[in-house]
Amino acid sequence: MIFALALSPQFVQARPAESKRMERAKDLIADEQWARAVDELKAAAADPKEPNKAEALFWLAHSQNQTRDLAAAVETIRRLEQDYPRSPWVKLAQSLRIEIAQRLQRTDFLWYTAVPPVPPALPTPAPAPTAVTPALPAPPAKTPPPPAAPKPAKASTGVPKPAAPTPEAFPAFPMTPPPAWVVEGYFPDMDQRIQALARLMATDAPKVIPILKSIALESSNAKEGRRALIVLAQSDRPEARETVIDVAKTGPEPIRVTAVRELGRLNGPAIVDDLMEVYAATASESVKTQVVTSLAQRDAAPALFKIVQSEKDHRVRDAAIMTLGEAGGRKQLTMMYAKAAADTKRPIIVGLFNAQADEELIQIAEKEKDPAAREEILARLRLLGTPKAKAYLDGHR
Repeated sequence: MIFALALSPQFVQARPAESKRMERAKDLIADEQWARAVDELKAAAADPKEPNKAEALFWLAHSQNQTRDLAAAVETIRRLEQDYPRSPWVKLAQSLRIEIAQRLQRTDFLWYTAVPPVPPALPTPAPAPTAVTPALPAPPAKTPPPPAAPKPAKASTGVPKPAAPTPEAFPAFPMTPPPAWVVEGYFPDMDQRIQALARLMATDAPKVIPILKSIALESSNAKEGRRALIVLAQSDRPEARETVIDVAKTGPEPIRVTAVRELGRLNGPAIVDDLMEVYAATASESVKTQVVTSLAQRDAAPALFKIVQSEKDHRVRDAAIMTLGEAGGRKQLTMMYAKAAADTKRPIIVGLFNAQADEELIQIAEKEKDPAAREEILARLRLLGTPKAKAYLDGHR
């Protein structure tokens, strides 16, 4: 992952030409000769003529981490933050520090990153002085009206007001930076917050899950919401799964699509029912289409067939038909074709082709009277090229 990020355009285009020392260091890193790479990178970072000092410091911290010299790696990251705060290598180094903190079980630093203290608000300027208006004489006092009769008390509804959350409901987040870990002015971005929350999931899941849910539902950035949701979906805790289902039903549409996709990847026989529950609760075409895709990946032919029979949106219905064969619904498709309208025949042919159902396609070709539909079936059989398809085609040239 680190190599992939380091080779991304923002890094490749932003840095000057490499020195011979940096080339040697990267060759050593590629060969996992970490100790020798540390020596080269220390020399590069100390060389006043080195054009890529920030990059050298990042790779030095990375190599020190690989040699298990974790304290040196953290110190190198601090040096990079202090000397080159605007370098794109700083963010990569800060992500590395989160990994090191997890290895050292420094949950105080992880919580400080996951839920950082709110930066102090800038002082508001004092309002400009205004001219003092002379006070007008007070009007004569009026006789106060008689007190109104008390209103009869309303009958109790029996529904208690929700109790205010107690302080114990929230984790004791550290409000001061852990010594030796954070430089002055450090404030994590959302990517780093989510990364820290993912590391805390193993130890503090009951506290982490509501925070990730809040990010998924409330973040104005869809990418951040998706990342939070993926972290939730990777947990095997029941409450994390319930959160993914809840987001799939109630979140912003792009997040709901991601929630359905991740839900389809979870294990357990109840997932099909969960997907159908989400399907019934939505009117969004994109969410429904993702439900169809997720069901196809789980070989859920009966559920897909229900969607085919009830769905009014022809695009969603056709998507369900085309995936039904892959999910084990060859017989259903063959039965549907006998009564299918002209606009439904092609999705059925595609579904059977995707399932490599040569025998079913041959059966349909034998009965099909429409020349265009029959020619499409024959074209699909040619593409399949199975022994049965070849034998049928040889006899019907």
